[in-house]
Amino acid sequence: MGAKKLVPVKDLKKDTYYDAPLWLDENYILLTPDIPVTQQLITDLQNWGFKSVMTEGSMVAGGKAAVDMDSTISGATLNNNAKEQEGRNKARKFFNELVIYIQKVYDKFDRDGDLNIGSITEEVKKVIEMIKENRVYILRLPDLKADGIDYLYTHSARTMIIALSIGIKMKLPTFRLIELGISTMLHEIGMVKIPKTVYEKTTPLTENDKKLIATHPSLGFKLLQNYSKTNTTPLSMDILMGVWQHHERSNGTGYPKGLTDESITLFGKIIAVACSYDAQISNRPWREGINGYTIIMSMLKSMNSFYDKNVITALLMSISLYSIGNYVRLKKGSIGIVVDTGSKDPRYPVVKLLLDEEMHIYKEQPVIQTTPDKPEMTIEGVFSKEEVEEMKEKGLLPS
Repeated sequence: MGAKKLVPVKDLKKDTYYDAPLWLDENYILLTPDIPVTQQLITDLQNWGFKSVMTEGSMVAGGKAAVDMDSTISGATLNNNAKEQEGRNKARKFFNELVIYIQKVYDKFDRDGDLNIGSITEEVKKVIEMIKENRVYILRLPDLKADGIDYLYTHSARTMIIALSIGIKMKLPTFRLIELGISTMLHEIGMVKIPKTVYEKTTPLTENDKKLIATHPSLGFKLLQNYSKTNTTPLSMDILMGVWQHHERSNGTGYPKGLTDESITLFGKIIAVACSYDAQISNRPWREGINGYTIIMSMLKSMNSFYDKNVITALLMSISLYSIGNYVRLKKGSIGIVVDTGSKDPRYPVVKLLLDEEMHIYKEQPVIQTTPDKPEMTIEGVFSKEEVEEMKEKGLLPS
């Protein structure tokens, strides 16, 4: 192999392969030789404004090979459907209880201007423990729903889980994780002073709506700062900064102050990534949520301008490039669900196979570690929510 050469995006062909890695830039590998070029990738590159990518290799034709079932993870606990269902139910129940708790915290603060910091601390500890002990279930973000409860509280709960997962991956000490959890739980507290008719609109926001909502970080900061001045258990400045800075961006295009990277605190950077990821993955009245793979790819592109590199890396290592809970198609044609990050490389998560290439249901539902060593054991694409719902309606996938 020689020096990297440019490949025009317009020359990329769907379902072709390159015999050397395809690079987005000098620092980021876009595809390895075992992963095909997809139409979605070509479209994303065009939408992102990339004119070319780089490689040391050449385009080659691709083929499909059979999945080697000897490579399945023997004794994987996720093969036990009963245990898996129990884990999913436990995570859903925990999430519902967390959402209700956060709603009560917000309501009490709005009504009385009071926070029970001791109780909130204990709740954060529960979330940390849940992530550490049941990560493969609580990070199935598509599973985490609370019907009939405002988006404000479900968003705060999911953002908290994502932020704490990032903090754990970054090896923050326990006391810092607790502060991060409190800050994330309260990061939308300023919304209590904004009319619900604005942030719960069923139509796209107007410019005036956006300007009003853009005040919520400053409102939240001031409310919590005033609380801290008059109570015996004040919130730390790190907690307050996380609330104030969660919409700041590294290149200075965020709000409310347009801060740049060196002026944004670690909590501000972590909550910015977690909040943005959840906002994009969530369904809203005027649009469907975006799948995790597309979001991660977009955030990676924005890593040097919007988001902190270390935080994005920690997110990627926490949920993988193909987020836990996403349904995927392997190169051979079989269909499965991502159940764990599995290895140190986020491009190759652990997948539980549900349907073979003929759309027959696997009775044993083997769990495999996708790997670059066997091209047939790699992910070819992620299913949209519409495709997943269609397969569920046909009884091919579990509800």
